[in-house]
Amino acid sequence: MADTAAGRVTTAGRLLDLLRTQGTLSRVELAERTGLTPATITNTVRRLIDAGLVHEIGRGHQRGRGQPRRLLELDPAAWYAVGIQVDRTTATIVVLDFAGSRVAAASLRGSGGEPPETTIAALAEEVEALLRRNRIADERVLGAGLVTHGPQDRDRGVLLTVQPDPAWLEFPLTATLADRLGIPVLLENDATAAAFGEQWAGAVPTDTFGLVYMGSGIGGGVVVDGENYRGRASNAVEIGHVALGEAPCFCGNRGCAQAEAGPRAVVEQALADAGLADRLGIGGDPADTLADFERLARAWRSGDRAATALLERSAQWIGRAAVTLVNLFDLDTVVLAGPAFATAGPLYRTRVAAELERRALSRTLSPPVVHLAANIETAAAIGGALHVLRTMPVGARRSAET
Repeated sequence: MADTAAGRVTTAGRLLDLLRTQGTLSRVELAERTGLTPATITNTVRRLIDAGLVHEIGRGHQRGRGQPRRLLELDPAAWYAVGIQVDRTTATIVVLDFAGSRVAAASLRGSGGEPPETTIAALAEEVEALLRRNRIADERVLGAGLVTHGPQDRDRGVLLTVQPDPAWLEFPLTATLADRLGIPVLLENDATAAAFGEQWAGAVPTDTFGLVYMGSGIGGGVVVDGENYRGRASNAVEIGHVALGEAPCFCGNRGCAQAEAGPRAVVEQALADAGLADRLGIGGDPADTLADFERLARAWRSGDRAATALLERSAQWIGRAAVTLVNLFDLDTVVLAGPAFATAGPLYRTRVAAELERRALSRTLSPPVVHLAANIETAAAIGGALHVLRTMPVGARRSAET
């Protein structure tokens, strides 16, 4: 039974979405929220129950005359999904049950300077160990969402960039990981996944918002009326490459937000101050960029003026990139997500909000609001797993097993 068809959510998928977000609903409530006929709801729910995806859990409160409505919920143990976020500095793995609740998680080093084959092998080994520790049978895992930076070709499961090094360009990431794990694997952009994860598992008070994702680099995502904006080839909203200054960027342009304000740029600025770098123990190894950035964030927390100045400069640049994001998509809400915001998030939220209040075109009509993600470090991995639960047909796993 497919949850999507021709890029659109099917009737069954819409019902699963609602039950995943609401917990329990009656057939009448499903009809009211979808606008579908009671007969369509009844037939679809029957198929979902027969497939073991939904079950009845009792009756709700009686409203008026007649029998109390029978409540439905997803069977959490029907299927599981894995979300894997990886970049040069960090890797995060989460396992969600069919209802979208997190049942397991793990963190490990990112790709560093390792070739993609080595990184994929390490990720597969950790996923397998995590499933074993939590007694989740392989045959109950619907698939995995591999989340990393862009640009990407999602259909082929490859990166279209030489980052973190040339060996990663067009390496068959999803095919290799699928062979190692024995389950289907989808590729997703980290910022898009984080936006999706925050929408479904977080507490964003609107269904239209922008997201700035900062891991070892900077990315962006936009959700419009509850759906991710993907553009022509799912490489939209690359605000890390909005030209703002003059610093050279690996992409070949100059002044990109990532080159001016990303964690690597901030660490390099700290290394230029030998006293600051020595005092904070900043080594400068590219594989340790986020660890070095975290040292600066902790120093800011402790009142270090030099570290604070570097982070405030970065936050101001990112605020200007957020202004472009807000102006392009007419947004009034921006969410900050990603491991780089784990400690320094409050500083960035304040500075980004200040830039939006000063510069956003919509500031007089609806002053933009900036939130820190509810799952600030794991939003991308959660989004990767939710992407599998929401879009991968159950039949795809069955086909892969035959």
